[in-house]
Amino acid sequence: MRMNQIKTCSICAVVMLLCVLVSVVIIVWTMPDIKPVDGNTNICLQSNGEVKCSETAKTLTELLEKEIAAAYERTVTQDTLDTKIYFEENVKIELKNDYLASIPDMKPAAKLVGQHSSKHIGTDKTRDKPGAMKTVMSWFSNRDLDYTTGFMRYGIRYQNGRLIVPLTGTYNIYSFLSLTENNDSPEVRNENENANNTLVKHVMYKYNVKLAHEVELASSVQTHRLSTNRNFNAFSSQISTLVQLEAGDEISVKVSNIALMSYPGDNFFGVHMI
Repeated sequence: MRMNQIKTCSICAVVMLLCVLVSVVIIVWTMPDIKPVDGNTNICLQSNGEVKCSETAKTLTELLEKEIAAAYERTVTQDTLDTKIYFEENVKIELKNDYLASIPDMKPAAKLVGQHSSKHIGTDKTRDKPGAMKTVMSWFSNRDLDYTTGFMRYGIRYQNGRLIVPLTGTYNIYSFLSLTENNDSPEVRNENENANNTLVKHVMYKYNVKLAHEVELASSVQTHRLSTNRNFNAFSSQISTLVQLEAGDEISVKVSNIALMSYPGDNFFGVHMI
């Protein structure tokens, strides 16, 4: 009796094993084909508990860009925090609004005002030939400007009739000349009658040691005519323009007849970085 039970159990076990094997074969047989992953061109990464495979180069590029952006953001945040901590712990001076508002105006600028100087003005005996360009040098400068409407600020220097700019940038350059002459002398009257309708040229130049020669920046040309009373003639010339200058450029003013600079008190000449 016992032997029969053992045989029955063995047969049941074999039948169950066959059923399991048949089930496994059926499952494998009915499973769809899985495309093999090429380890040389694809990479599999786990994300949110799920494994995903994709192109290696594209996936690594996206990961690198993501990490770089995160690292940059962390750096900027930390730098801002460190700067704030530094100012709170070390800088005790509070920056006022009026001081901050003045910072954009701290640019090189100068305005020279004309002064009378017979040294630079032709006389009847030593008159320069009309048409010869001569540098206007009769300017108040440096400390002498304290008693005039002129000024020199933020690195501008003056030397021998020239303003020297300290920084490279765009500048507004300007010049105004009041030109006068006396026609009382018969000698001057005859000379002016012959020179009637000649041109008077007013020019602004720049000079730089790297160029070793002057470059014309702007000019004003007008006809020189006798006044109606034939005794006194007065006219003016003005220049104003924007130019690109390099550090060390020297700006000067010239006129084609320096003898016309008899009364330079109204003249001015300057530069201003914008």
